[in-house]
Amino acid sequence: MELMDFLSGIGGFLIAAITIYLTVRHFMTSKTISYIERMNTGEMAQIRAEIDQWMSSDKTDAEKCELAERDKELSAKLMMWINIFTEIGISYKQRIIRRKLTRELFYPMVPNYWRDLFYINHKRGKGHAIGYYFEYLAHEVRKMEGKNRSNLFKRYAYMKGKDQQ
Repeated sequence: MELMDFLSGIGGFLIAAITIYLTVRHFMTSKTISYIERMNTGEMAQIRAEIDQWMSSDKTDAEKCELAERDKELSAKLMMWINIFTEIGISYKQRIIRRKLTRELFYPMVPNYWRDLFYINHKRGKGHAIGYYFEYLAHEVRKMEGKNRSNLFKRYAYMKGKDQQ
């Protein structure tokens, strides 16, 4: 009887451990997916379009930054865009979200915006401590480049190669 009680206890412990593991994994996956959902809301899509248009205008980077400093609505949208990547970076660093899935979902968006969003350096030059976790996330996502550790990265590498032909 003692052996049965012992085996029953071990079995119960294993089931509890597996349940906890799956619950945590589900939470992390849901949290990771929620960031993509936020990025795809109408409001964020509009902000992204405005930021893309602002970044690709024919003005110099300095002129664009001056415009953003004068236009409080544009400045707020830039900060909202930077802050969402900062939020994702914090969640990534603290392992609140699934790391591999995050790297796959936000590649190449995060490294590209990090590279192209000169406004962060402009604000840092004025003494503002912004974008640290955005920068961290961009470097983490960029580490995966060329390693093709997943089918998604293989597809991106294939598409990138076709674009360069």
